[in-house]
Amino acid sequence: MRVTDVHAASPFTASAQIYFNPMKNSRPVLLSRPVVIIGLIIGVTLAAGTAILSTVSTREMAAASIRVTHTQATLLEINQLLSSLIDTETGQRGYILTGLESYLEPYTRAADGLDKQLDGLRQRFANSPEQLATLDRISQLVADKKAETSRTIELRRANAIGPALHIVDSGAGLKNMNALRMAVHDLEQRELMDLSLNSASVSRRADFFQIIGLIMLVAACAMGGTGGWLLMRRVHELETMITVCAWTRRVKFNGQWVSFEDYLRARFNLQFTHGISEEASRKLKMEAIELVEAEALKYKGAPVVRPA
Repeated sequence: MRVTDVHAASPFTASAQIYFNPMKNSRPVLLSRPVVIIGLIIGVTLAAGTAILSTVSTREMAAASIRVTHTQATLLEINQLLSSLIDTETGQRGYILTGLESYLEPYTRAADGLDKQLDGLRQRFANSPEQLATLDRISQLVADKKAETSRTIELRRANAIGPALHIVDSGAGLKNMNALRMAVHDLEQRELMDLSLNSASVSRRADFFQIIGLIMLVAACAMGGTGGWLLMRRVHELETMITVCAWTRRVKFNGQWVSFEDYLRARFNLQFTHGISEEASRKLKMEAIELVEAEALKYKGAPVVRPA
């Protein structure tokens, strides 16, 4: 409340000066409408930012889960490839030793699926040049292994068991299988390493988003609570507007009509000192002159003495 507002609101204050602390009794800036609105907007913005961070973090975790599933499927296919190679070698040796065609069933089944398994792995490693290079090396070793097993099986079918065993005993097949196992192991280790790095990166980002989201949530709650409190204070302030009598200029306070000075004294604990304004002084002078002139008219010829 300003002194000028009081002068305009009450006839009593035309001759009164009010002494009070304006910072203590005036409406705080924090209760102004722009501050309340800005506080609420900031709170809503922080809450929306928290929701966005939560959504991003959820998507990151979903992507990480998909990556884990993809890696597990890739490792399974790699192991199936190695299992097929072992089946071809087992069928080859069983047939060479026994000559029974039944031993060729796992060999035939595994050999027919090798190319399909290699093509599936190429699709999975389409975006990994290093893995594709290793897979090309595996493909060449698989081709060499198939050629070696086919040669020994053909010799055994021709009853040339000696030459077939000689090829097996030469160690070329064992060397080829060892190279295949090492190459497959490289595929597995690189895939696991990529998964580990990706998981660590996702975990760091998730922790970062969680911390930022928590900070923003706390800030949003604080701003929202502050904005709500300011809004309630503003509403309370509007609800406590004073009612002034248009005729007597008295103020309705606690169910009674009191003078403006009494209201300010009771409501704000203000102290008063009285004086007279220039306007009131001029008015009193004019009234005094009019009174003297009126008295002079009663006694014609009496001089009129105007007050200084």
